[in-house]
Amino acid sequence: MNRKVKKGFLWGGANAAYQCEGGWNEDGKGESNWDQFCHSEKNVKGITGDVSADFYHHYKEDIRLFAEGGQNTYRFSISWPRILPDRSRKVNEKGVRFYKNVLAECRKYGIVPNVTLLHYDIPSWLEDEGGYRNPKFAEEFAFYARTVFEQFGEEIPLYVTINEITHNTFCSYMQGNYPPNVHSTQAVCEVGYNLVMAHAKAVIEFRKFNFRNSQIGMVHTTNSVQILKDTPEYQIAKRRCDLFKNKWVTDPAILGKFPDDLRPLLEESGIDTSFVKQEDLDLLAQTHVDFLGQNCYTRTLARPYREEDGETNYYPNNVGTGQKRLEGYVVKNWFTSDFDPDTPKNAWGREEYPKTVYDMLMGIKADYGDIPVYITENGCARYEAPDENGQLDDQERIDFMKKYLDWLVKAENDGCNVKGYYAWSSTDCYSWINGYEKRYGLIYVDFNDPARKRTPKKSYYWFKEYINEHTEK
Repeated sequence: MNRKVKKGFLWGGANAAYQCEGGWNEDGKGESNWDQFCHSEKNVKGITGDVSADFYHHYKEDIRLFAEGGQNTYRFSISWPRILPDRSRKVNEKGVRFYKNVLAECRKYGIVPNVTLLHYDIPSWLEDEGGYRNPKFAEEFAFYARTVFEQFGEEIPLYVTINEITHNTFCSYMQGNYPPNVHSTQAVCEVGYNLVMAHAKAVIEFRKFNFRNSQIGMVHTTNSVQILKDTPEYQIAKRRCDLFKNKWVTDPAILGKFPDDLRPLLEESGIDTSFVKQEDLDLLAQTHVDFLGQNCYTRTLARPYREEDGETNYYPNNVGTGQKRLEGYVVKNWFTSDFDPDTPKNAWGREEYPKTVYDMLMGIKADYGDIPVYITENGCARYEAPDENGQLDDQERIDFMKKYLDWLVKAENDGCNVKGYYAWSSTDCYSWINGYEKRYGLIYVDFNDPARKRTPKKSYYWFKEYINEHTEK
């Protein structure tokens, strides 16, 4: 059956400031924590996002390509230190002008901007003062958010506070492969709490403006949590995995409170929860989001924790070719990632399980009712290079996207309030500590070319056809 989504569905691509912009020190931009990290000895690969895809100078070309590809929306992030370069809180007018120009270009082509305030890059001065772990972080973020709302107002119809609180926290403070490169379960809890409160305080600021044509939400990297055995022990592991992966972020954002069973489990695990303040919990009850963004790549399989699993850690999907470690988690006494031997894995050790998008959307509907949902990221990482004719046949990406999209369309048809889909990524970009060899883009960027030549891949043209064939006219 050729299913279709409703007219007005948003189809587009996504990218993030540090990953695509370049211009890292141009026009008054301040240093970010990622600039700081990439220019330090901690960056053992020596690869930076200083130029990356150079969206800063190519935004007109890129947005035109998005429109020519049949896309009607674009998700990007604002660089905090491009707007507020230093601790003086003085606004950088040239930074504001850049994003105003991007928004104007979107309007020119009828592209709906979906704009994230924080996608991993914070000012380096704030990182130096404890970053996410600083109890003042939430207030600093709220000030930045208010500044953005003042500067851009309803030019931005879809505001996102923070991208992937969980993944950012786990990489930065559990696995320690993102700045500030710390490994501490106590820090994970403190940082996670501060980010949840930063989101909430930004929502409070947003509501003060009484915008009539703009909404605010958050983007979470949700994995449907599943188990391979239906036993009481596995059910307990599933619940604890769901708390760890999802509910400590989505419950506060949508329901206005943390899960009742979360804090007792943390304290049982030796976490000092004295950082939790009653006034913060009271504030959460006032900060329900208008929509939820979901970055969906795979599911999470959980099994009961065993002593031989060792200490709490995260094994992210950046091991690359030749490595045997699969993506997953160990959370001591809570759960450990399980693995299905019958499902395919990509070159970075990540399971490919397309039905997860359907399971996830149906789970959101069951847990949170009819909240609007956008699939804000979904994509396929590949090692790739153009053929001798300069073309790029990424049929593997097409096969991946089609399977996921077919399940998404089915979920929409089955009553889930899913409003849009964003391919990760719109163009090839800097993939954090993976550098540039891990490519997700629908548009190829030649990083060896000073001009950063763009070449639409086969998937770019396929996506245009899919959009046309699966949207009601």
